[in-house]
Amino acid sequence: MIIKRISSAIKRQDWLQVTLELLLVIVGVFVALQFDNWNQNNSNQEALTEVLIRVSSEIELNESVIDDYKTKLEEVQSIRDKARNAVASCDESDEARNAINQAITLLTGDFSPSLSNETLPQLNRRDPYLDLLSSEFRWALAVYSNHIHEEQQQLMFNAGLRWDNHVIKHPFVGADLSAQSMGMLLTADVPLNEVCRDAMFSRKYFITSIFLDSTLARLERFRERMDTFKVTLDAELATRDIDGK
Repeated sequence: MIIKRISSAIKRQDWLQVTLELLLVIVGVFVALQFDNWNQNNSNQEALTEVLIRVSSEIELNESVIDDYKTKLEEVQSIRDKARNAVASCDESDEARNAINQAITLLTGDFSPSLSNETLPQLNRRDPYLDLLSSEFRWALAVYSNHIHEEQQQLMFNAGLRWDNHVIKHPFVGADLSAQSMGMLLTADVPLNEVCRDAMFSRKYFITSIFLDSTLARLERFRERMDTFKVTLDAELATRDIDGK
């Protein structure tokens, strides 16, 4: 219809009408583009808020991972202490051997915590989302993203290094495959006084044990960084609750 009117006006050489019709077309296109941009911006705002909420949930999950690891380590502390004392004193009692066997089984178990970090990489790849964030939060996001990536890599490296130096690899250590007490323990024919005099066994036991403590120290340090980022994240979410729509 508009094209017909413009064509007709051109034939009549009615340049005023031609100009008005063209202006109507331009204004219509401009309004349509503005509406599309507004609609897309609204959609991005809502999606970004959901992403930030998922980031907050992952932080809470990582906090529980750290708490669980700390609790698990505290639960086996007394067993580790008994085993260490048994090795240091060359105690030949059955109680001492049982303490060492129990400690070996515990220390060679699953002590490799895994931090959750699924949402941050997705957020960092979405430029339209990043453009909607405050400059303060973008900086905090970049710092925290580097921290959690570094922490994940270091935890994996430490777990592998702990395994490479594991007490489980010592020739004095065997496996009990019975259904009742399946686990790792000292082989029956090795006297405890020989165990306590063996520098390699003491070294491997120490390395296995100390890596568990160093992992907790790393996690506690990371928790402080995570708490700092959580404050900034909560502030960003509070702002979006007010003007994010």
